[in-house]
Amino acid sequence: MQWPGSFCDTTGGCCFPGNVKPAADFGIHGLWPNYAACRPAGDTNRTRCWPDFCNAGDTFNPSLISDLRSDMDRNWGTLSCRSNDSTAFWSHEWSRHGTCSNMDQHAYFLAALRYKVRFNLTRILLDAGIAPSEERTYCVGSIRDAIGEATGSAPGIECNRNARNETQLYQVYQCVDLAGTGPVPCPAVPMQSRCTDQVKFPAF
Repeated sequence: MQWPGSFCDTTGGCCFPGNVKPAADFGIHGLWPNYAACRPAGDTNRTRCWPDFCNAGDTFNPSLISDLRSDMDRNWGTLSCRSNDSTAFWSHEWSRHGTCSNMDQHAYFLAALRYKVRFNLTRILLDAGIAPSEERTYCVGSIRDAIGEATGSAPGIECNRNARNETQLYQVYQCVDLAGTGPVPCPAVPMQSRCTDQVKFPAF
């Protein structure tokens, strides 16, 4: 899940899908199958923690998720200025990650949407007294604890820096079961945290 305020206040800025500003709510970045343990990546010294591009022949077909379109626009829109058409974003997520999920296209996108509704991160943080603000900072541990207590599984927290070089909450990673329905403990969190002890949670 990605906080839009922290995407948009960087030096790169953002663009709104369809030129309509999204709600001040965490948006879905993706639903990514992961290995239980990272493994060597070919002949290099790098490791791979997730599969990708598992079926080049299974191309994204928007008509298969036409009944989900309004929910997708609201919860899984792109903020990239390369394209304000979220369809390209969804196509990428399906091709790279969805094809490795053992779900069909409709089930894959629906699982992510349902999980976001069931565990609404914005509401979880607000209930814990952690609200977007231009002035306040929050302890990363408090953010992690609030989400962990509400979902039953500790999340991974990723931060970035705004245009003033201040560290801020950017993305929250949660591990879910193979059906995408509920949280499970993360064997490995696939990201670099880049967080300091205190972070901003900027308004959007």
